[in-house]
Amino acid sequence: MPPVLREVVVAGAGIGGAAAALLLARRGMHVTLLERVAEPSAVGAGILLQPNGLAVLYGLGLRDELAARARVGGEIRLADAAGRLLAGTPIPDLGGGYDHVLVLRRSHLLAVLLDAVRGEPGIACRFGCEVTGAEREGRVTWRGPAGEDETRADLVVGADGLHSCVRAAGGFDAALTPGPTYLRGLSRAAFSGPMTEYWTAVGIFGGGPVDGATYFYASTAAPPLADALARRDLEALRSVWREACPVAGEAFAGVDGIDDLLVNQVTRVDCARWWDGRLVLLGDAAHAMAPNLGQGANSALVDGVVLAEALAAQADVGAALAAYDVRRRRAVRRVQDAAAVLARLGEVRSPALRRLRDGAIRLLLSRLGSDRSFRQALQEEPAWLERTARGS
Repeated sequence: MPPVLREVVVAGAGIGGAAAALLLARRGMHVTLLERVAEPSAVGAGILLQPNGLAVLYGLGLRDELAARARVGGEIRLADAAGRLLAGTPIPDLGGGYDHVLVLRRSHLLAVLLDAVRGEPGIACRFGCEVTGAEREGRVTWRGPAGEDETRADLVVGADGLHSCVRAAGGFDAALTPGPTYLRGLSRAAFSGPMTEYWTAVGIFGGGPVDGATYFYASTAAPPLADALARRDLEALRSVWREACPVAGEAFAGVDGIDDLLVNQVTRVDCARWWDGRLVLLGDAAHAMAPNLGQGANSALVDGVVLAEALAAQADVGAALAAYDVRRRRAVRRVQDAAAVLARLGEVRSPALRRLRDGAIRLLLSRLGSDRSFRQALQEEPAWLERTARGS
């Protein structure tokens, strides 16, 4: 690591921030990891780890811990409300053993990452410390149990999510575009088969098996769903989904109460640049997106690898951050755009338009094939990501 860059502050100890802290510390940095929650635990119920995200985590040496409580999948499916297949995407053989995805509880993934963070000598954890300000010259202020504090760093990484304080402090020219609201949950109902997304008359439902439960998500843009959510009426939600999609109805039947569902309004974030002075963004702070390609957290993990590699390769911090921006921003925007298109298509409600859409999806994907488009969604080759995350 170039000697000009020694002290790093990472704001946010979510999946992207924790991984970035590990990647930078293992390249010789001293990292201060600031997290506003005193005892971090994940929200989001479940997560689909695709080969790009897996490659980063495997490169960090976390393969066995993740696999212990994950379900392995070899295909991702898109179906209609009755379960008829619209498109099946087998995970192509990407080399290096990357021919699968993992579905697991988000809480398990974060626990594995934070255990590694706590055991890393180069990381100082400051949990219960909320970042209150940052400056492009590297000054960071935060509020913790002992009151206000501050430090100066050679680099400040904003991994602090959708409402990023670091992003607000810099000249990133961010545009936030509000989108639909999704529900996420864990159900007692059994789910057979691979991770599947269903396009129904009332919107999108997706689900897959995780450790001891079914992870699912569901859109709520359709008026009867939006109304039921506004009234916090779980039985009404169950009833609408039971009629629209039997699998979704079963999943909602396995939820005990409305408070067991996580409510998440999807907001897209587009930044004109990802760095400003000594400030740099990754993950949702830089590129929050619709969930329909399952690339949000996976892309954040890729961000961390590309950032660490750029900093290791350049003696000049500005040149390194510019290289990171060039390599990542355009690639991620393509994924954001594709996810947004899928989100809109999945919300078509007219029966005639849905029939046209479903036929077009079958035809288009059969002609294009899955390998090339799948690789584009991953953004980087898994073998390179694992090798670089390992530091070799």
